[in-house]
Formats: sequence, structure tokens, C-alpha cells
Amino acid sequence: MEIKELEVRDWILLGSALIVVIGWFVDGLLNRRHEIAKLRAEHRIDTLKNFISFFVEANEKKSLDKFNDIQVQFYLYGYKDEVALIKHVTDIVTTDPNNPEWLSTLKQLNILVRNRLRKELRLPKVKS
Repeated sequence: MEIKELEVRDWILLGSALIVVIGWFVDGLLNRRHEIAKLRAEHRIDTLKNFISFFVEANEKKSLDKFNDIQVQFYLYGYKDEVALIKHVTDIVTTDPNNPEWLSTLKQLNILVRNRLRKELRLPKVKS
């Protein structure tokens, strides 16, 4: 059996096929990253919107109803500084429920969350 040497057109065909296969894998990888980023952004925006609704109600009623739900959402989708503020509120409430500091900490978190939500939605900052 005789082995035929590859001609230029054979190398071009082989190179083209290799480029197509590599492009297919890269496209799949980029699409997966994009889908994950979209899903993460949706969950993050939902978390921030839920917190703002919770904050308005907590501020009006001076109550922490539904705080556990917000706490879990921040533990899942919050940034480090947001989680630290949520932990601080939790520490205050568990050690001294009558301490009004939890409300001021929630106000700090509200400003942080509002600015981040606007930034993630590419809206200008609002004056506090």
C-alpha cells in the first residue's frame, strides 16, 4: 500500500476542518458563559429588588418579617460587603432585638444595594 503525500489543497482542507471544529468548541464555551452570566444577573437583580421592597416594609413597620428570606438570598447572591452587613444585622437582632442599630445598618445596606442595582442596570446614581 502506497502512502500518498498530502498536497497543498489537502492541507488547506485539513486546516479548514480544524478551524471549524475549534470554532465550534469556542462558540459553545462562550455561549455557556453568557447563559450563566445572564442567569446570575437575573438572580442578583431579583435579590436586590426583593431587598429594597423588604427594606421599605421594615422601615415602615420597624419589623424584620421575611428577613430570613432576604438573608438567604444575600448569602447566595450577595457580594462580600453586602453579606457582612446582613451578618451584622443578624448579630444585632440575635443579641439585642430592641437595639435600633439594625435599622441604621439596613439603611446602609439599602444605599449600597440601590446604587449597585442602578449600576448593574446602567442607570445613573441617585443622591441619597
